[in-house]
Amino acid sequence: MRHTIVALVVAVAAPAFAQDHAHLPAASGVPHGIPRICTPVTTTAVASGAWSNPATWSTNRVPGAGDAVLIRSGASVTYDALSDAPVACIDVEGTLAFRTDANTRLTIGTLTVLETGRLEIGTERRPVAAGVTAELVMADRPIDTARDPEQLTGGLVGLGTVRMHGAVKTPTFTRLAAEPLAGQSTLTVAGAVSGWRAGDKLVLPDTRHLREPERGSNYRAQWEERTVASVAGTAVTLNAALAFDHKGARRPDGALEFLPHVGNVTRNVVLRSANPAGTRGHVIFVMHPDVDIRYALFKDLGRTRMGVLDSTEFGSDGAVRHVGTNQIGRYSLHFHHAFGPTSPQPNGYQFTLIGNAIDDASKWGITIHNSHYGLVQDNVVYNSRGAGIVAEDGTESFNVFERNFAIRSEGSGEFAPRSGYGGATNDPGGEGAGFWLRGPNNILRNNVAANVDVFGYGIAAGALGTVRIPKFKGADTSKDAESITLDTTDAPLLEFTGNEAYGATQTGVAMGWNGTLKDMRVWHTSRHGITAFPTDRLVIDGAVARGDAGALTGPFENSTGIWFTNYAAKSVTVRNADIQGMRVGVASPFFSRIDLEPGRGDGVATVENSYLRNYVGVAVATAYTPDSTMSALKKAIVRNTRFDALAVPRPAQYPAAAISMNYGMSAGDTQRRDPVIVYDFNGKPGDTFRVFYSHEMPAAAAPACNAPRPEIGGFLCAGDDATQETRR
Repeated sequence: MRHTIVALVVAVAAPAFAQDHAHLPAASGVPHGIPRICTPVTTTAVASGAWSNPATWSTNRVPGAGDAVLIRSGASVTYDALSDAPVACIDVEGTLAFRTDANTRLTIGTLTVLETGRLEIGTERRPVAAGVTAELVMADRPIDTARDPEQLTGGLVGLGTVRMHGAVKTPTFTRLAAEPLAGQSTLTVAGAVSGWRAGDKLVLPDTRHLREPERGSNYRAQWEERTVASVAGTAVTLNAALAFDHKGARRPDGALEFLPHVGNVTRNVVLRSANPAGTRGHVIFVMHPDVDIRYALFKDLGRTRMGVLDSTEFGSDGAVRHVGTNQIGRYSLHFHHAFGPTSPQPNGYQFTLIGNAIDDASKWGITIHNSHYGLVQDNVVYNSRGAGIVAEDGTESFNVFERNFAIRSEGSGEFAPRSGYGGATNDPGGEGAGFWLRGPNNILRNNVAANVDVFGYGIAAGALGTVRIPKFKGADTSKDAESITLDTTDAPLLEFTGNEAYGATQTGVAMGWNGTLKDMRVWHTSRHGITAFPTDRLVIDGAVARGDAGALTGPFENSTGIWFTNYAAKSVTVRNADIQGMRVGVASPFFSRIDLEPGRGDGVATVENSYLRNYVGVAVATAYTPDSTMSALKKAIVRNTRFDALAVPRPAQYPAAAISMNYGMSAGDTQRRDPVIVYDFNGKPGDTFRVFYSHEMPAAAAPACNAPRPEIGGFLCAGDDATQETRR
């Protein structure tokens, strides 16, 4: 894995800040403000006109290598050059617009769009034409840490209006209609594509259900990059045959159900680093920018590396005490305290990212930090580190993440910690996730995460408490009058619907908040389809999970469809689930930790109206350590759920069962637990009973209390006793 450094480019907001050390205030989210680096100016646009026309410039010459350029308010410059000569910096107070009908390239140190400024590289009405390329190249220049100790320079900084619109590609990623197998040189896509051209770069995920010997440091990648040779209808011919199989998910009976996706990461508006192995560029938007970017490629950007952060430190007198070597916040594409325009865009959002591609981010691909009401839609994020799409600190609110494809996000190890700010690792979001959201106040709809190291969706990073969120669109949450508080302990995730995760991934979803996960699809995850540790209440509705039964034969292969882990949660419900091909369908401790959460242990864990075809259908386990504070206050109910056996070889000490009562996870654990109450077992009305741990069967049991039910891994009582139990 290559580790290169990221820096966050930030610039000045208004012409009044003309001195070398002038800064925007700390409300920008940058602790010491934003330095205006493009001084002294060497050439100024004195009239509107073409960049290549000497008459446009105060020096009567076209800006060249090393120039510090100012485009004054009121001036409009049309960029029409194709240049590799690095301009030191440009401050845009007026307008800088790229031609959309000819190839262009601007090589730049730092490009700052000030609050009054406007940058156009295509617009929605007039995108950069297909067959034409517009490039913004971040020069390979060392950061001057004497003038810029927090390393904000070196890329695109936006405080004003930014429009980028490349030629439309629809869809930006698509499901395949047939399994792509090794040796094939044609992909069959599920529907016709538009805007896909010969030479486009395609990416396919590794779709395997990894076994224990294939994970962690033993992982040998099987994702692939290929180039389009031609497109005809739903047939996409590649430049070379595939080297690996990219198989879909099958039911235990062998029927093919789900197929992988292919993503297109080529765009004709390109923002890239001149030297990915040198000083890489980055893109940042701060304060009140008006940003609408569609069908652009962000390539080889970012300087913050995955791993322990090392940021610049200052003394109480403002003097630099230490210059950071891995500065936080220098990402590929970053909305940083970007509160948006005071009036929303015509689509109702504060910022818009549609149809873009991120390829090779040093850490995170798309980062939303204390920024709100954004639309992030139809983007492809490929080959990121730590996470693909991020909501950074938990304040982010009312953003819509819809139909994005995050593929291949490398993490910090197989057993990566659930990191957060202030944690021992000081590596937030470093696990390797498709989507990593620190807080709950956003919408995720119909996204896909594939071939990411740990979490398809990591929506859990430990306690967050109360955060400040905007009172209205365009609000500056650093101001009390424009913000309100949100207690994240009680707040639900706004929406999580129709999302999918699969392939060479440990866990599909790690959910740590309240709310509803609806219609989640997870397949070929090696540990858990969904792991849930809600703060209080969670509903998992319509989840579909598929494992590769062939990957369950080893002694350590214990993949689980849904795994509950928070003993203190009041209510967790799984309904309408369809889980097949896993070691365990649903696993839960089904009891509460009342010493830590007084009064919250009287909830119910329920599995209802579901179908489970796994080696073990429902597994109920006790504590890993003996603890007198563990209590049987939480009830477990299995209602109208059908079970089918999954025939896979397993050691005799781990027998198959519809319901397994796993007592005594540690020596000396003798605390009593309530039985599991089962209604309408296997969909048969009236087949109702209780399942007990072995040493808890009632001493004076009725004859029905030892009914022979070999499919149940525990002692049970049937008939009226169960009905009476539910009324206690």
